[in-house]
Amino acid sequence: MSSADVFDFNADKVDGQMVDLLELVTSGTLIISFEAHPLMQPPDTHPTLFFLFDFIRNTRKELKSIDLDKLRAGDAESKKKITDVLGRNTFTNDLINDTSGKLALLTGGDPGRPVDFGQDIRDKARVLMEQ
Repeated sequence: MSSADVFDFNADKVDGQMVDLLELVTSGTLIISFEAHPLMQPPDTHPTLFFLFDFIRNTRKELKSIDLDKLRAGDAESKKKITDVLGRNTFTNDLINDTSGKLALLTGGDPGRPVDFGQDIRDKARVLMEQ
């Protein structure tokens, strides 16, 4: 991330995109998000969905902890944190779009039956990379 990118970074936009991916959101009559995914429902929450939900939630907490004034002033630590958040968002997109079964192996799922997150979640994960 260059110095010019620091001034273009919109933390509120990224936060909103992460909330949109995580939380229960209605779009017409369709409910789309991690919380609404059928495999995310208790008591048998799928380990892959829970892992990614937690990963995104922790990434959002990291984003919210960054002092944006320091970032805009060029603080190296703040810039490093933003770079980490953006990298984690890219990794989220990669994991959600994984069809090889490697994510299932990582999270204790069945690699022969990787989770289908659905097109809406895949689209929302892709938006996270558009920074």
